[in-house]
Amino acid sequence: MATIGQFLPSPESGWQRIDDRHELITYAGSSWSKPASSDLYNNTAMLASTNDSTVKFTFKGTKIRLIGAQYTTGSSDISVIIDGVVEKTTQNAGLVYQVLTYEKLGLINKVHTVEIKNNQNANIWIDAIDIDSSGEFGATGSYKTLVFHADQYKYINGTSWTTLINAIPTENDYKEFGIDDITTIPEDMWVKLVGEIELCYYTTDSRVSNASFNIETEPFTLEEEWADKDIEVLYYTDDPTATESVVTIETDPFTLAEEWEDKEIKIIEYTDDPNQTESTITIETEPFTLYDELGDSADVLYYTDDPSKTSAELNITANYSPLDELEGDFDVVTWTNDEEVIAGNRDMVLTYNALPFEQLIVQPTDIALYGDVKKVIATKVTENSPQGILRMAASFDSGLTWKTYRFNKWLDLDIQNTTLFKRKGMNLDTLNAIPEKDLIALTRIAYYFDSSKHYENSYSLDEVKMIVDAPRNAVEFRDMSLQLLNTTATIDLTFSGNKLTGVLDDADQGKVKYRVLLNGKTYYPADGNFTRLAASPFNIELNIDERNVNFGVENILKVEFQDYWGAVDSRETKFIGSYSGLMFMDESGDFLSDTFGGILKQLDYGVIIAGQTTLTKKVRIKNLLGYAVDHVYLEMDKKFETDGVDVQLSRQADPFLPIDYLTYGLIQPEGSIDFYIRIATDIHAKPNPNGNFEMKVTADRV
Repeated sequence: MATIGQFLPSPESGWQRIDDRHELITYAGSSWSKPASSDLYNNTAMLASTNDSTVKFTFKGTKIRLIGAQYTTGSSDISVIIDGVVEKTTQNAGLVYQVLTYEKLGLINKVHTVEIKNNQNANIWIDAIDIDSSGEFGATGSYKTLVFHADQYKYINGTSWTTLINAIPTENDYKEFGIDDITTIPEDMWVKLVGEIELCYYTTDSRVSNASFNIETEPFTLEEEWADKDIEVLYYTDDPTATESVVTIETDPFTLAEEWEDKEIKIIEYTDDPNQTESTITIETEPFTLYDELGDSADVLYYTDDPSKTSAELNITANYSPLDELEGDFDVVTWTNDEEVIAGNRDMVLTYNALPFEQLIVQPTDIALYGDVKKVIATKVTENSPQGILRMAASFDSGLTWKTYRFNKWLDLDIQNTTLFKRKGMNLDTLNAIPEKDLIALTRIAYYFDSSKHYENSYSLDEVKMIVDAPRNAVEFRDMSLQLLNTTATIDLTFSGNKLTGVLDDADQGKVKYRVLLNGKTYYPADGNFTRLAASPFNIELNIDERNVNFGVENILKVEFQDYWGAVDSRETKFIGSYSGLMFMDESGDFLSDTFGGILKQLDYGVIIAGQTTLTKKVRIKNLLGYAVDHVYLEMDKKFETDGVDVQLSRQADPFLPIDYLTYGLIQPEGSIDFYIRIATDIHAKPNPNGNFEMKVTADRV
């Protein structure tokens, strides 16, 4: 469950989210603006900065959450008033967008009036409102329920059911005795009402045309209800052309192979075709030979009614050698009168061709993996078109037990039973098609080869390889360098523009791993463990989200490094948190906006009288991206234009030469450019007590 101060980009289970622009939310006050950014829910929010800013709405439900933004410029005194009861909250903390800033649980399930009030001249953000998933936003009026049971209308009076005096309830009966929230009635009270129950719902909300109730029971399925029962589905239609009906029942996925395994199958075919004299049924099976089915010996019975036949002849073609009859080990004894052999100058060579017996090969050690297995690919040697048998099994516990993949799931397999292994083990196509999610924690593979004497060619396995998704490591920081040393291994890192790049290396090409901590908390990997061991050298690109950085104060970055042998070293560096991007700054060097588009400080021209031109203000754009940019283009956002008011830009202050947009060339990291802004109005300009304008800047990365 989310807690106050937590980033909450979407509603949790049991909640629904209402956007800040909902038509039933009322905003009042003099400073509301409508910032837009991808960091906000639905890319929008409402922002105010004065102590007269209020938000009002109603809802029917039992709980509410306020989603906003927090920063050091946020208000620390915000009132949330629900049905007249005041509670306090704050949005003054480290920068987080889409953050949970207020929560209230356990409300009575009725219509509630909510007012949110800013009590300071500081920023208040309204990004979204969360209410319970069964609640109704903007509900008005009253909602009451009476229970109709045993021909009587009843309500809760303290801790017992009470019968309404009037046989037919009046409007006043509903208002006075109706139950606000039936979810508060305990289970033991419902148990007392034996038989049929009707819920009678009353509301003064003219928008409501029907009512719904959620009734909680013990979980059950139709399968449980229908178990061991015959089910009949009766279908009625008044369509005179309908001749049949189709009923679809959803079950767990299965295959005929699962249902028919180890069972005898009888197929009965019916046809009204008088010309059909036979039927054909085709069944696809694993490849096999007669020798697989017959074994080592078979009797062949021959019958004929040809009176001229006096004998029968059976021809069998097989790959056979008399040596096949010799079981176990045997010695080959030879004699020669070759003088070279006798003198020991040349060895005797015995050459014979044979096929191997069936073999079971078990991988003796676990597979060494440094990432997540995405796929296992086995390849056979296609030369001579091998026709033998290859089956495979997998282990997830270092060979203690073995499994085969059938019917899209893992099934136990006794690999010592070679007959079973040959019949149910995985072939190459099955192994190669196993999805990534079913390969997690794979440790070993076992193989069964059978190049029987009845096959002309043996089965040759070329290779088995793993496709592994190795982690890509990245970080961001600015203007510092860091080196980690561990005997002969090094990590050389350079920070610039909130980006950390470098190379993790080991002089002896050993494997290395690391982790990053920011301000004493685990940052990467998120689980606090080291990265997987990886061969060196490899490049590091680690991005640190600025939401985790404390701006304007000292931050501590610690990188811990470990080599293959477990030796750990670490280095620590300190930096002052700052923003990244093309940043707007005023003459005093204060940032006007943050990385995410939030307004930190406004360029305030005060009150402008129609027909006047304001003084000129200098603005600076500083390149804090960490890389050079070119083709910088600066202009006013057209959607903020106002009749009779012209925001003018100039490259210089004196003389001020107004222009619609400004362009600049190459700007290196940490480089900056200055430009000037003034506002000119004509005598007919319309009054606007809260006029705002915004600037836009774009550039191309070099």
